[in-house]
Amino acid sequence: MLGWLADLFRLAGGLVYWNLRKSWFRLRRGRARCPCQSLSDSGRAFETICEASVQWDKPARFRRVCPLLVGTKDGLRCSVDTADVRPFWGRMFGWYGSTLLAIYLTGAIGVFIFLRAIGYPVSIVHVTWPGLWYRVPQARGWFFFERSNRAFAAGRTAEGLLYLANAYEFDPGNYAVGLTLAKNYQAAHPQASDQIFNQLLRDHPAEHNATAQEWFRALLARGSFEKVAALARDEALSDPVHAYAWMRALLFATHQTGDDSALHALLANASPAAALWHQLIETELLVRTGRTREAQAALRRPWRTDPSPNTQFTLYYRVRTLIKLHDPGDILDAVDLLLTPNHLDDEAATTLLLDAYAAAGAQRSRQAEIDRLLAPKLDLPRIKILCAHLIRWPDAATFARLCDKVELDQIPMNTDSAGVWFSLMCTAGAVGDFARLHALVVKLKQASNSPFVALNAVESFFRGDTAIQRVTTLLPVLPLPLETNYALIERYPGPPRSIGTVRPESP
Repeated sequence: MLGWLADLFRLAGGLVYWNLRKSWFRLRRGRARCPCQSLSDSGRAFETICEASVQWDKPARFRRVCPLLVGTKDGLRCSVDTADVRPFWGRMFGWYGSTLLAIYLTGAIGVFIFLRAIGYPVSIVHVTWPGLWYRVPQARGWFFFERSNRAFAAGRTAEGLLYLANAYEFDPGNYAVGLTLAKNYQAAHPQASDQIFNQLLRDHPAEHNATAQEWFRALLARGSFEKVAALARDEALSDPVHAYAWMRALLFATHQTGDDSALHALLANASPAAALWHQLIETELLVRTGRTREAQAALRRPWRTDPSPNTQFTLYYRVRTLIKLHDPGDILDAVDLLLTPNHLDDEAATTLLLDAYAAAGAQRSRQAEIDRLLAPKLDLPRIKILCAHLIRWPDAATFARLCDKVELDQIPMNTDSAGVWFSLMCTAGAVGDFARLHALVVKLKQASNSPFVALNAVESFFRGDTAIQRVTTLLPVLPLPLETNYALIERYPGPPRSIGTVRPESP
């Protein structure tokens, strides 16, 4: 055994050493002595002893280095004349290559067995082929992602977040994992959430709009209005397709902060993307500075009309602003704009019409519109419209009718409908129906199969039994539709916010 090991080490070194010596011999063209043949022999083929093999435990093993060594009746001899002695580099590369390949494959198979034993969904090809090595961290990421999903489903939130963070650490290029982690971090780790959202915007340009929308919802829910304004300003300029949604977000956020600098910046911007909104911004600034008559005149002047979403939003803005001015004439003008054929979608038009009737005190017209919504079998959009309206204009009797209709039509409680059920819970608190509020809290806890202790804080907030002053403290944990979030923040803005001297940087 020791002799075999000794010859193995001689082979490892000899493959390089003897090939170098022979190469030097060939280069010198006979001017150097032969490095491996015995000088005392004739130097002829099959007569000359190979001195290089003499020190080996079994000299025949030297043939792995030099195949010129052959067996004869007189023992092992070199099969060529001295002048023909030559190196065999191919053998060296073959031996070294095959050895390294064997070590590599052994290690790869060991790693594969180890990863599969843990449960990572990897293939032997992913582990052994270097071009597919990137699939290994991806598989590890999905492994932890699946574990996080199971933990969240079982109500183990802390465990789910830990697994989710591990999944993103192993596979930072996975958009779905990163987005899920950013959304789950928004309540407990807002700064980390913003960093991940920013990274997703940078690394996944194809998903830019979806990422920006999700980031906006997260910022809005937790009341980061300065960041909402900065994000909305940038997106309104860079995303003309969805500019209307970003303009609404910008108006809302700057109204909450009381800082109009972002609006003034857009007004001073001469680019076509900004110029599209100049008339709207000028009118909004008139309203905010108390120049009501000038604002009313601006709202009544002809505006551009076409079926584009951006133009539809200008009509939406005009109607909502006329309603907010609370002048009877303005509200009548708002209703006229809504009842005149226009390009507003049904959801926006119905929302505005209900608000206009409520602001004008036109109870019969308001009830007629509510009757129209409740008459057919309910769908999720109509429930959302009524919840947002009742949060802004509380009416316990109408809410009771809505709940009865929801029960009658057996609206399911599942992933798709979760938003409206949470909206119903918040609406119950907004209208002061605390019995239904508690019943909905219990029902949502049962559906989630977890204690969901955050709902206790929500119930206490609406009852006034908590020190929480801002609804945005609670919104990050509630999967509410965007319109419900807008309505709740308008209804429960909390104490006035002070504006700092440092402007937030653009995300």
